[in-house]
This record gives sequence, C-alpha cells and structure tokens, in this order.
Amino acid sequence: MRILIITGKGGVGKTSISAATAVKCAERGKSTLVMSTDSAHSLSDSFDLPIGSEPVELAPNLYGQEIDAGKELQKHWKNIQNFIKATLESRGIDNVLADEISVFPGMEELFSLLTLKEYYRTGKYDVIIIDCAPTADTIRKLSFPEVGKWYLKTIFPIHRQAAKIAGPVIKGLYGVHLPTEDVFASIKNLILALDGMKELLCDEHTTSIRFVVNPEKMVIKEAQRAYTYMNLFGYWVDAIFINRIYPQEIHDSYFSKWKVLQEKHLKTIEESFPGMKLFPVHLFDEEITGLEKLKMLGNHIFGSNEPDKIFTEGKSIEILEKIPKESYCLSVKMPYVDKKDLDMWVKGDELIIKTNSYKRNLILPRMLIPMTLRGANFEDGRLNILFGL
Repeated sequence: MRILIITGKGGVGKTSISAATAVKCAERGKSTLVMSTDSAHSLSDSFDLPIGSEPVELAPNLYGQEIDAGKELQKHWKNIQNFIKATLESRGIDNVLADEISVFPGMEELFSLLTLKEYYRTGKYDVIIIDCAPTADTIRKLSFPEVGKWYLKTIFPIHRQAAKIAGPVIKGLYGVHLPTEDVFASIKNLILALDGMKELLCDEHTTSIRFVVNPEKMVIKEAQRAYTYMNLFGYWVDAIFINRIYPQEIHDSYFSKWKVLQEKHLKTIEESFPGMKLFPVHLFDEEITGLEKLKMLGNHIFGSNEPDKIFTEGKSIEILEKIPKESYCLSVKMPYVDKKDLDMWVKGDELIIKTNSYKRNLILPRMLIPMTLRGANFEDGRLNILFGL
C-alpha cells in the first residue's frame, strides 16, 4: 500500500491536486481511496459528486470519503462524547449547541489516522490519498501518535487518579463532572488504537508527504517551515506541486508584473528545495471540477509518471543531538558544494546558506532559534551545522 499525504497552506489547491492524483492512480488500475480530513470538506465539490463519511465509489477503482468526526465519536467513542456534552450542558450550554461543539478541533485528523490504520491493516486499497487541512493541522495530525504516547505515560495516570479521588467532591461543590472510569478507559483505548501509526507514517517506502504551494512569498515561507518540521520528526517529503503558474500564452499587460514576480518565486522554490521533485501546475482557463477535468489535470501534472511512485529519496535535513546535550547538529544534504564557495548566516528564524550556484533559506525549528551558530563542516555530501547555547 502507498499512502500520500497532501498538504499546504489554506487555499493553495490541495483538494484539486489530491483529487487529480487519485483519478490518475485509479486510471492506472490501482484501487484508490481519496480521503478528506478538513472539517470544511470540499472533496465532493471537486468531484461534483456526493461523498459521505463512508467510502463511496466515484469511478472504477476510485473511492472517496469525507471524515465526519461527529459520526465517528457517536459510533466508536460514545462515552467520550457523552462526557463532553454533559460537561458543556452542566455549564448552561444548550443541548443542541453542546452536541455541535463536542467535536473539538483536530478530531477529524485524529479519526482519519484511526481509519487509515484500519485500511492499512486490511489492505483494502492499493493507494490512499489524504487531502489534509492546512499545514498547521497536518503537523498536529502527524504529532498525535507521539503526543498520545507521552500523555498516556506521564499525564494520564495523574488525571485518572485525581478524578477518582476528587470527582464526587467537585461535582457536589461546583456541579462540574469529572471523567468517570469508563471515560478514562475510552480515552486510553483511543490513544492505544494509534499504536504503530508513527512507524507507518515514517516508513518512506509506504508514506510520502507532498506539499502544494503557489508561487507566493507567504505560501513558500509556510512550506519551508513545514518542510523543516517534517524532516525533524522523520516524515518523508518526496514532491512539491507548484500550483497556479501563469502560462506563457498570457500576454495581458495586467499580468505582466505578476508573471515577473512568479518567476522570482519559482526560483526561490527551486533554491529552497534542491533535489526535490517539483511538479509545475499551470493555471487553467476554466474551473477544474468533475471527473473529466480532474483527469485532464492529472495528465497535466504527471504525464507518463506513476503518481504513487517515490519521487525523491534520501533525507535532506536531519537534526541530531550532540554531546553536551545543549548542542545540536543540523545536517543538510548538500552535494557538489565546495567549502570555499559556502557562506551562511542566521537572520531571525531563518538559516540562510549561500553558494556560488544557489541560496537556500531554511526555517529553523524553535529549539535552535535561541541558540548560537557555532560552526560547520562537510561530511559525505552533507553540511553539518553546529548550534549551541
């Protein structure tokens, strides 16, 4: 099975790219599911077909699903939802409103992981494409398995014991419900259900993360930041779709400045992600909705390429803890660079690496921002940059 996670800043065209990728995979004979995890689902709008909370067939080999956190809670985790609703109602919130807001932000991402794990276990599909919510939500989604393990090990026992001792007293004094034992059991089971997800998502032979960007400054900055974090946590980014590029046949004077600006941003993308497979996607002169137009978009993007293949191999960025523990090494894949041609400096939260041929801007993870650049060395085609307090 191949799992493709497609993400990017809100509004860059993730759903269209996800849908077109799914159509192309299905056309090549792969049993393909495209799954939306964004609470503001638009997958059905993209296909111009009804898609629900369970997989529905859209075409031969092609299925669609829009995760509904409310239904998932009701079906599998009723104890948790009932507790949240009871707590909200005890604070004077209307029953209908309590039911609506019992679905917290991030639950779609959480339940998509559980659904994904089940599909992987059964081997039901050859390819699963996840149309993610904006980048920050994707990072949160990918962190669930790790954070859940930490919570279960360190915080969960304390919460469970405190609720058992103080629950009756707090309820009597303030009318506030604390989680009961069956709620804690459901929470534990929910977290345990994610066991193995981290390994699955970090397996580069199974899972690839792909960014959708527009040639715009703010979009590129967010992709740079996300790229650093994906590498930091061991997730595999193998391709970037550069969406809505103005085609050469546009000669209108209004767009001339925009085309010059796009050329500048396209160069920045190439410099920021050297060695990464880039898919230029031109702006079409019509809206891309429906199977036929999505098929056209898929052919435009991939041509004769197999959409589910691994396009880029080898981790480009790694962060290694050094001795003493207050020191870190940011290791960047940089082949064919001569040390004497290299310059680098830190500006705010960016590390800028410059050679004769290109400049690379890396958004530093938070742990490195307060640290000082201590030095650097080359080893086996990688630039190892040392940071310390």
